[in-house]
Amino acid sequence: MDEMLTREILDDLAEIVAIPSVYSQPTDGAPYGQACLDALNWFVNKAHGYGLKAEIMDGYCAYAEVGSGEECIGILGHLDVVPAGNGWASDPFKMVEEDGKVYGRGVGDDKGAVVVCLHALRTLKLQGAPLKRRVRLIVGADEERGSSCIRYYLANGGEVPVASFVPDSEFPLINAEKGIAHIILNFKDKKLAKNIAAISGAECANAVPDKSTVGIVANSPLAKYLDELCGGTVTAELFKKQPIAARIIEGGNNFSQYEIYNGKNIDVTALGTAEHASTPDKGDNALWKTLGFLAACNDAIGTECLPKIYQYLCAKDAAQRLGVYVDDPKSGVTTMCLSQAELDGDTLKLLIDFRLPLGVTADYVAKQLEEKTGCVATIRDYHENLYIAEDAPLITALLEVYRGITGDMTPPLQVGGGTYARELPNAVAFGCTPLNIDINMHRADENFPVRQLFKNYEIYLAAAKKLANM
Repeated sequence: MDEMLTREILDDLAEIVAIPSVYSQPTDGAPYGQACLDALNWFVNKAHGYGLKAEIMDGYCAYAEVGSGEECIGILGHLDVVPAGNGWASDPFKMVEEDGKVYGRGVGDDKGAVVVCLHALRTLKLQGAPLKRRVRLIVGADEERGSSCIRYYLANGGEVPVASFVPDSEFPLINAEKGIAHIILNFKDKKLAKNIAAISGAECANAVPDKSTVGIVANSPLAKYLDELCGGTVTAELFKKQPIAARIIEGGNNFSQYEIYNGKNIDVTALGTAEHASTPDKGDNALWKTLGFLAACNDAIGTECLPKIYQYLCAKDAAQRLGVYVDDPKSGVTTMCLSQAELDGDTLKLLIDFRLPLGVTADYVAKQLEEKTGCVATIRDYHENLYIAEDAPLITALLEVYRGITGDMTPPLQVGGGTYARELPNAVAFGCTPLNIDINMHRADENFPVRQLFKNYEIYLAAAKKLANM
């Protein structure tokens, strides 16, 4: 790659990272909020500047295209990002280049991949390479919340590619994606509202919460109980009092991970480490700690649900305890991430992100949740498994490209992360991150190696040519 192209790629990435395209309140023409619309407009304007055909579809998604022919090859990426969260060393929406890496929310998931693929299309245009099929780069703005953007594309006349790849996972490629179920658990008990003013977890469903706060109603039985434990005034010494201290230690936590604010009401905050919901064991769930605190105080609160919530939902082996754990050789193991919480009147609502291998359905999981915890479980959304055999033409073609450029002979992978691939026929996730690189996806200081960014440009340019001429 020449120096000018590498600089242009980095400059474009810095521009799109600076747009904080996190979902926000919809407005006219901006179904996912103004920032997400700004990101789509940036993409279309940039594509037009590079001489590509490009169009935005009602603020939901956009595409850029090169070539001619009756059929098209698809490349699918997304421009929305998860909230920045806490703990960044620099502004998450100002890209920083340091020590051979770029830092910023979206550099790895998925703005970096979109930028290099856009430049791959630009190169195809400049080269005037003969292609049997058009190459269409489709970008959405709601992937992190469940891919409604791509379903809108398909439902509103968007062309279905004959084959597609999605640069939004890991190399070499993904031939099996677990099913994804977001299930809401409703626990109704007047004693909850009598003692708890509010409770919080992660900002989005597909993340391990790194912070969780519970507000305690003034003069409630719980507030009076905490006063008594501390001898009249609640301070941080509360966490060293029994039975709270025992619960903190039992969970493998330490007292410094808890904070308290004693004003008009008492607020207890637990701190953890964010992580993508598909790999919850890599994170440290702050919501578990908050619910564990409440369960430890349940003698004062008096609910039936809090001990069951802690027993069945707040543990690394929770899937086994619920009876929904499966280890499938083709698609992997069941994982679950308790991510969000809110108090709605006298109902505690908890959201769990499940990643389900072949053989486990969302209906079965919901039934087990109800039987074990006593909740009313509602399946908010469910995306079924994706599986494509390793000898399928799309798989073999992409592996040939990847192996020819990198020499890496790693076989296809199975993952818990969900991508746009499951929304289209004959589509797989293809990169953009090598297995041995941790980019802090969905965590503070998300980063991506600059050298790999440029290698991805080479891989995706070759893959587009390969598929377009098959």
